[in-house]
Amino acid sequence: MAVRSGKTRVRNGVAYEVLNYISSVDLLYDERKKTKDSWHISSRPLDCSQERQRVSPYFVSSLKGWKYFVKWAGYSSFDNTWEPQGHLSPALLRYFEKPDPSQDVVLDCVDRLWREIMSCLKRKGPQQRISIDFRHDVYKFLFVGKGKQAEQRGYILFEENDFSKCRLPKYWNCLFDQHGDGIKINFPVKMRHFLARSRKSFVRKGGRMVEVPCALTEKISLTFVKVAFGC
Repeated sequence: MAVRSGKTRVRNGVAYEVLNYISSVDLLYDERKKTKDSWHISSRPLDCSQERQRVSPYFVSSLKGWKYFVKWAGYSSFDNTWEPQGHLSPALLRYFEKPDPSQDVVLDCVDRLWREIMSCLKRKGPQQRISIDFRHDVYKFLFVGKGKQAEQRGYILFEENDFSKCRLPKYWNCLFDQHGDGIKINFPVKMRHFLARSRKSFVRKGGRMVEVPCALTEKISLTFVKVAFGC
């Protein structure tokens, strides 16, 4: 169980040993787009007897150097912080280079994607778009090094065989009726991974309104065109 320190956000006294308990990393976006208030360090002692704390860092480029977005085990997503590369353990950096999420975590993400694809195939209109929660260490494990850059910035074009590590069944990208008539995805599909921000909010503090921290959620967006197909 994580134990919150007396001061939730401090500039010094970081409990760096907690960064040994990590499970998710990924490359995201240019830190220059964030405000200066996004950069802070927290001291959060954890019960180190607890196995594999859920701490998720993200690799971010900025004018100040490399930073990582850390999701602290046992704390709300609203308490996430940004940490410089020097605060990260060798194990964390190795995981960033070659993530190895558990099979259960991978299956959970892949099943969520498959369910949404099946739902979209039932909808009207040829072009469909999916936006779902999807851990980015899983995304990197499944898709990094595959596909090709799309014209739209941040998106990658993927062919059907690029989903091979998902271990989906043969007709995962199709939907048929009892007569064998149906529809399927027309590859390539366009996909990106990103962090979604919660809505901005303010509270009164010290006689003035101050912005409260936002929560960032790991997500992917998938856009595709569907066409008629017979089984």
